[in-house]
Amino acid sequence: MFDYVIVGGGIGGVVSYAILKKIGRNVALLEKEPYLGGCSATFRRKNQLYNAGASTLVGLEEHMPLGKVFKFLDLPKPKVKKLEVPMVVYVGDKVIKRYSDREKTIIELEKNFNYKNLKSLWQKVYSISDANWQNIYSVIPINYKNPKLLLKKFFENCRYIIQTLPYHFKTSYEFFKDHLGNFDEDFKHFLDNQILMTSQGYSEDVPISVGAMGLTYPNLDNYYVYGGMGKVFDFLAHDYKNVFLRHRVIKIRKVKDVFQVITDKGVFEAKNVILNKTIWDYCDLLENLKEDCIKNRKIYSKIWSSLTIYFSLEDKENLIDEYHYQIIHKDINPYTGSNSFFVSVSDKEDEVLTKDGKKSVTISTHCKISLWQDLDKQEYLEKKEKAKEFILNKLFEYVPKFKYLSIENVMVGTPKTFQRYTGRYNGTVGGIPLIKDYVPLRYPFNFTPIKGLYLVGDSVFPGQGWPGVIVGVLNLLLQIEDIDEILY
Repeated sequence: MFDYVIVGGGIGGVVSYAILKKIGRNVALLEKEPYLGGCSATFRRKNQLYNAGASTLVGLEEHMPLGKVFKFLDLPKPKVKKLEVPMVVYVGDKVIKRYSDREKTIIELEKNFNYKNLKSLWQKVYSISDANWQNIYSVIPINYKNPKLLLKKFFENCRYIIQTLPYHFKTSYEFFKDHLGNFDEDFKHFLDNQILMTSQGYSEDVPISVGAMGLTYPNLDNYYVYGGMGKVFDFLAHDYKNVFLRHRVIKIRKVKDVFQVITDKGVFEAKNVILNKTIWDYCDLLENLKEDCIKNRKIYSKIWSSLTIYFSLEDKENLIDEYHYQIIHKDINPYTGSNSFFVSVSDKEDEVLTKDGKKSVTISTHCKISLWQDLDKQEYLEKKEKAKEFILNKLFEYVPKFKYLSIENVMVGTPKTFQRYTGRYNGTVGGIPLIKDYVPLRYPFNFTPIKGLYLVGDSVFPGQGWPGVIVGVLNLLLQIEDIDEILY
């Protein structure tokens, strides 16, 4: 019998597995695909590897969540390259380099947007973001079992908590309108889509406390991962002991104090189960708990999926010399319901992702789930083709260099694709949006109605990306195990 069986090999599942294994627990990790990573995986098609989604990695520094985990595990990190320009944004007729350097960032913004107090305003954005990150470094994760430490952390960091409090209740749009008055369409689109990438919401709905972190995301240390994002999971899983790939979990039942995790290849028994599932679909594996997920689907209904395009790009001269592009177009994409997409391009010297001068390219965009429901097979195939044409034409319009290079093996992923490969409810991607309807007071936590059954991933507090999901894992493990040393 295992101490823990973890279902799902996404960020939350793999980090939980690695930490529990390190502290001596007998733990098994079950993943239905032949690789780890979930929505952040690297997969192979026609002898080419592709990242499943956007390929930006943050948080490897020792004071950041992923860095803390690697330090605690005492494991080497994958080969990475720190990016001085994490992304280039195209909006209207503007080309905006999003520098990691803060001063260069402000100079670039002032060059593109003519607002006299933009510099002082952006410094205020930095201040709000810094205070929130300080709370994450020093206050969150929270160990409720140790009230003395909790009180100590609060008093040591109360100025940061107090500093950010008002900004939890003012939207990003209100914040910028208060300081700039009316601003033009390009600036609005820029704010909306930079915030959308990390919060899954637009400026009218996202508190500026969250929006500031999204707007300063490029100012964190962003890394390119050689060999694909899947390499991070390989390094975390280390020796892959008791990692069972190609094991699809069919059902979970609890008999007295023992969980039976039933897969297509046998039954695993455990004292505890951690589900790297979402709050909308974890009940599908359980008996007599359907109502909990049905309730969550009603409460947390403002959710996104993704539409993705993958292809290989013959670029031996390295004409496409940036790693990430965000294309923001004025008109709404009728096949996604959004007006931007994100392009990730492999490094010319990446011997795994770039083969014979052919780079691996992933395009990802926010997509409304409803647009891809209730289609027959022919409608579905036609819609995929139209979505591909729309996005590629926009790419060629904004970055013409792509048009003159050879593109091969184009594939399109839809919400249905994500549902099939990740098992997530309706193909949801990105978790619960960090919008005023849900944060700061209505975000779900890791616990379920069943004792010993827990949730990790981007649909539990604080959600969103590598830092958020890892903090969520630490929040859980602090309650059920003694892992204070990983943090302090």
